[in-house]
Amino acid sequence: IAYNTFFSLFPFLLFAAPLVSLMGDKQAIMNGILSRLTLPPAAMTMLTGVLHDVVFATNAPGLISIGALLAAYSGSGIFTTFMDALNTAYDVTDKRSWWQKRFIALGMLVGAAIVMGLATYVMLAGEKTLALLGGILGMSAQTARAWTFLQFPVAFALLTGFLWLMYYVLPYARQKKKQVLVGSVFAAILWIVATLLFRLYVQNWGAYNPAYGTIGAVMILLTWMYISSVVILIGGELNSEIACGTGSIRSKAGAVYAGRIATGEKPGYPSTEIR
Repeated sequence: IAYNTFFSLFPFLLFAAPLVSLMGDKQAIMNGILSRLTLPPAAMTMLTGVLHDVVFATNAPGLISIGALLAAYSGSGIFTTFMDALNTAYDVTDKRSWWQKRFIALGMLVGAAIVMGLATYVMLAGEKTLALLGGILGMSAQTARAWTFLQFPVAFALLTGFLWLMYYVLPYARQKKKQVLVGSVFAAILWIVATLLFRLYVQNWGAYNPAYGTIGAVMILLTWMYISSVVILIGGELNSEIACGTGSIRSKAGAVYAGRIATGEKPGYPSTEIR
């Protein structure tokens, strides 16, 4: 998952960065996005350099179509990998065809793009938007400034909502919507804590190892992506254990689950033995 994510990052930048170049103040927008990322410093430096080269390239608008195709193919691969991993967590064998899985993965990729876009807007323009609405609705300046504190819960809600969608859609098993929320909230909190702790570790460790340079930045970025993937899978494993423990899971007909074949008729463990 970490390798798929890493190799999908640069096609995504080829698609997203030219969009930034079509906006007004490129540098201000780029700085605003980078200042709110929680990547380790070495990885941030590498990403900043690549992003700057793409955003300020003279042919940046022409990269949009190429970047979109590459991002669609490589980005959907992330979610097909997550699909396989979550099916393993639920102990099911996916009976969906290749094109069905790829279509779902593309849908999740579009959902990820929407969530990232909303989160970016919340962080960069949320305060100005609330101030404008405050002036129209007669809200006080203090109410508008409260957005400084509200933007983080909103971003957390977006992250939790996207994780919920992943856990509910990707596995080949029917689940209760409320139970899926438990793993989503847990994974979101754990991801934030893990990222902050990893960043703290890298800041202290990086000060003593400046010679690693770009290779070190790649290693750090891959490690962070690996940690993020593990956290997401832990949330999926938690959801699968809750569903199995409560007997509420309803495996889709034809799925191989817990050593049995699902009939799709009853919740809990399927009753048809594999022969």
